[in-house]
Amino acid sequence: MLTQILEKIWERAGGKCECCRQSHNHSYIRCNKKLIREMQDKSASGGWKLYQHFAYGGNDPSAYSAYCWDCYKKIESE
Repeated sequence: MLTQILEKIWERAGGKCECCRQSHNHSYIRCNKKLIREMQDKSASGGWKLYQHFAYGGNDPSAYSAYCWDCYKKIESE
């Protein structure tokens, strides 16, 4: 993924988890767990992953969201 696209996603997220899945008990509001920029793809505190909403997101920032590690792992088990 291009660095510029990743930066746009990070800016939009404001350094917080963007997950708003009701199945994660967020009741349509964002999780907002604090993310640490340098912790991308790491499971430790502040860790996060990019969640791709569409199979072919390409370089469109709206096709991705920054999810905390916990929310991302819950998606895998759904």
